[in-house]
Amino acid sequence: MTTLDLTKLPEYLKHQRWFSGKAWPIKHVSVVDHAAMELGACSFTLAVVEVVYELGSPERYLLPVKPTAEGVRDALEDDECLRALFKVMRDGGGISSASGRLVGEWIGGPETLMALPAPLTVRRLMVEQSNTSVVLGEKVILKIIRKLEAGVSPEHEVGRFLATKTSFRATPTLLGALHLEGAAGATVAVAHRFVPDATDGWKYTLDRLRQERALGERFLGEMRELGLRLGELHNAFASASADDPAFAPEPLLQEDLQRWSASIVGELGVTLADAARLNPDLEGRRESLIEYAKRLAHVAPSGQKIRIHGDLHLGQVLRANGQWLIFDFEGEPARSFTARREKYSALRDVAGMIRSFDYAEATVALEGGEPRGRVGPSREAFLEGYRKATRGAKYLPADDTTFEVMLRAFELEKLLYEVRYELQNRPDWVRIPVQALLRMEDSK
Repeated sequence: MTTLDLTKLPEYLKHQRWFSGKAWPIKHVSVVDHAAMELGACSFTLAVVEVVYELGSPERYLLPVKPTAEGVRDALEDDECLRALFKVMRDGGGISSASGRLVGEWIGGPETLMALPAPLTVRRLMVEQSNTSVVLGEKVILKIIRKLEAGVSPEHEVGRFLATKTSFRATPTLLGALHLEGAAGATVAVAHRFVPDATDGWKYTLDRLRQERALGERFLGEMRELGLRLGELHNAFASASADDPAFAPEPLLQEDLQRWSASIVGELGVTLADAARLNPDLEGRRESLIEYAKRLAHVAPSGQKIRIHGDLHLGQVLRANGQWLIFDFEGEPARSFTARREKYSALRDVAGMIRSFDYAEATVALEGGEPRGRVGPSREAFLEGYRKATRGAKYLPADDTTFEVMLRAFELEKLLYEVRYELQNRPDWVRIPVQALLRMEDSK
């Protein structure tokens, strides 16, 4: 192993854009596993380090590093090292580590590899904060996962399921992965088909709303199509057979509804206590809003629990070649892998996307534009497309009343999350979910 000067790692980490612990005092850093990567013209150490803070829970990070006089530098700054790491994945190779093995997995077939140029071009993307992403040969996007969690990444698990066990293709196809087996077992990299000239759904929708004073049939048609794509994704998840327990649908029980309802009621109490200091009107709406959550516990159980996207909004879809693609199945970063894998009502994804429409409209208003009542038509068009794709689906409520009660409860759950997020990160934006809460109560 390349000798790592552990005393210099805290300072090194704090200068990396993907390191999330910059604001917290580091107590110490230790190496929990490492592999010597002697790959052709590239030699570096792939280390997994555990960062222990003075306060808070420890975190693990992936460090591909080379030694320097000052300590270490990122080996992925070297194109040859990136090519070498990708070669382990595409060849399905394996490299021993101190406590396990780094293993490559390729499911993309030979046709993808044959389309790659030689030498393999490397183009770095600078948009992620928690990962390092590069485009290889303009055909593959390789994501190196910097902040690690033990176990198989949901992004890999879901991508592999969709690519190998379903016909759903409205997503950048998973091509391969790198896994570290052993005591520090984790998914350390994934590769997907690169979609050129794609625009993320958030930017695309904002641009359309800035341009259009009133929503035309073209835009509403795009919202219907987005609903169709989500419905098709949920159909794919629900198609899993009983011999695939990670994805097989499960009955939705009364205790599930009661548990979800109680969770929303608890979140509502804490969140409104904080938000009411900025908007006293909310305090008087507490009991009325609680009723939305309580109704969820009292509807008759209908439908199934399935795997869902779990963090769906306009920023998690792409617009490319006149079509919608759904991507980033990593789930909510603040939740554990176990929590992200939990099967849930598909309407939770639906609620997340609907809330994103409201945010897009409000964002345009904050820029100086006037709200023009476009959220309602967008919502209805999206739901129309979703209901068309999922007509008769066993995983959805059997009647429209239950469908609406559950959807409204999950919209409330998402609103409470938004209030907490904005209070912590963007207090000037908290008005967006607060106003939506007030409108929700008024619309009863």
